[in-house]
Amino acid sequence: MSDRRATQDSEAATDPRLGLKIAVFAALVVVCVVAGGAYLAHARGEDPHNGKPTEPVLGAGAVDFPTLMATPHAVFRNTDLGANYGKVEVVPLSAPAGPRAVTPLACDRVAMERDIGVCLTTHQGVVTTYTGEIFDKDFRVVHTFALPGLPSRLRISPDGKYASMTTFVHGDSYTSIGFSTRTLFIDTETSRVLDNLESFHVTDNGNTVNAVSRNYWGVTFANDSNTFYATLAVNGNTHLIQGDRQHHEAHTIATNVECPALSPDQVHVAYKKRVNNGIGAVKWRLHVLDLRTGSDVALAETRSVDDQAEWLDAKTILYSVPRALTSTPATDTYSVPADGSGTPSIFVRGAWSPGVDQHRS
Repeated sequence: MSDRRATQDSEAATDPRLGLKIAVFAALVVVCVVAGGAYLAHARGEDPHNGKPTEPVLGAGAVDFPTLMATPHAVFRNTDLGANYGKVEVVPLSAPAGPRAVTPLACDRVAMERDIGVCLTTHQGVVTTYTGEIFDKDFRVVHTFALPGLPSRLRISPDGKYASMTTFVHGDSYTSIGFSTRTLFIDTETSRVLDNLESFHVTDNGNTVNAVSRNYWGVTFANDSNTFYATLAVNGNTHLIQGDRQHHEAHTIATNVECPALSPDQVHVAYKKRVNNGIGAVKWRLHVLDLRTGSDVALAETRSVDDQAEWLDAKTILYSVPRALTSTPATDTYSVPADGSGTPSIFVRGAWSPGVDQHRS
């Protein structure tokens, strides 16, 4: 372990390409603001849990989870101020702006597929800890497991059998700011860690990627629940990789692609593209890449988006951004056409980490 640390320190001292390091740090800052917003507000005497819920909610007696979950729906983390701040909520896709069903779970990141869900949570305190929970269709926790760091990204395979999560880990990095990512695959039936993406054999133009300074994040699964796409950062550059989970291997297929989200037709990837070339504050623009032709289109959303997008359907992208001109940790989820046309519009107000059930039409 000491040899690995010495190698990391040497690379940090000689690597002139600090842009990616700054980008990783900026992404961490955004995650910290969202995940830790409630704690910071509480420290200022402005606990976002205080008061009545400000979002429309169904009364406790009106929630019929079996019926709701059997129809197309979205699951997300509520970020509107009030007693339900941080709770996992559900809306039918037929009425996303209508009353929400409030679950008993509170998460920083949430994802759900095939009646199986995963909740990632930060526990603020003198010693901050991080946990994951696996829950069933009734939002009852069936497994709890420890996380190695701050929750960042989360996806579940279409068959519900596997989950992949990315966390920021302190003190395990080549970067001078002291952070790196850890991306894991787990078995949702047992919560057992199956793989660490850093252990996969990854190639770039046929050459094995083995730099100590490599980082991976933002897994998205294909319909076979084995093929996946993710981001690789190495030597100051980011790449889109395509991988095979069972065979523990992957290869690069594109550059400057972060936080991919595979489309329902399996041939397009929505992602965030860094657009400021290391000058000034880090900014990303949402794009969609055609995996067959390599054609790429910038979406109509011109604000910087640091989120892993979600496909509402074959033509529409969902993503979350912090609410403008506020000092609260509130975020809103927007929709925008996937072909670059149209304009962004609010899909669910006060929502973060949206997940769409695409398998029950």
